[in-house]
Amino acid sequence: MLTDTSKKYNLDFSECKYLGEIHQKIQTILELPDWYGQNLDSLWDAITGIMYLPAEITIIFQPQTAQPLQLSDEVDKIIAVFKEAADEFGEIALDIVI
Repeated sequence: MLTDTSKKYNLDFSECKYLGEIHQKIQTILELPDWYGQNLDSLWDAITGIMYLPAEITIIFQPQTAQPLQLSDEVDKIIAVFKEAADEFGEIALDIVI
């Protein structure tokens, strides 16, 4: 359940040029440990067991150049992991801005 004490996270991938940049941003903003594996399985584990909950997460992906746009498929996979976690756990509110 979300409360007034829910932590708010804004993940803006719009200017990321490489998949590694996206995972570094996730790791930094969600305050994940150094051993975060920077892949979809590790992302699931982090969302469901490491990061602070309850949480309100906004994911923004509005690339203005070709290189970030090439990451669209990868960003879609990352969004799918967040959506699945939000559906499964009532402590995550998700807003997608595309």
